Amino acid sequence: MHISRRTLIGSDGSLLGIGDKLSVVEGLGRASNETRRVFELWQQVGQEVGLPKLAAFPLEAVADLEPSMLMVEVLEAEHDYRYRRCGWREREVRGADPTGRTVRQCHEDEILAFVLENYDRVVTAGDGLLDLSVDINSDKRFVATEVLFLPFSEVGVAVTDILVYSHYLDTKSAAAAMQ
Repeated sequence: MHISRRTLIGSDGSLLGIGDKLSVVEGLGRASNETRRVFELWQQVGQEVGLPKLAAFPLEAVADLEPSMLMVEVLEAEHDYRYRRCGWREREVRGADPTGRTVRQCHEDEILAFVLENYDRVVTAGDGLLDLSVDINSDKRFVATEVLFLPFSEVGVAVTDILVYSHYLDTKSAAAAMQ
């Protein structure tokens, strides 16, 4: 599935400007230092064969970024994904806590297709994805400039979990810095 470049408007007034979706290796040069830290930690816990296990990922090493992270469980039989954990910044930006709900329960129409495309690409490739779309959420204080998707596996190769890190800019801090 491929969605052409355009801006999607969510039912909550959020704006989603669809940008480049690259393998992490391709897009790392354009990524923030924070996104690079998460990716490098994922690489460090990697195994010689197969994907790392989620339990091996030391969240305490990136505790300052944890508020902007999601943990998503792959529901292969349903072609869906369940939000297992959601950092406080993610909950604040979304205006709700999706924990325990699935992607299909949280999104609809074009937004659903866009979100599923990201997760599906990670599951299919078994590798990280860097989405350089700019998202203006319902909480206008924060703008997501990049989203990192990293696969994990409890069974070796098949993706069973995905860690998602969203890099946000605080629009008030950015405006103050420009004055």
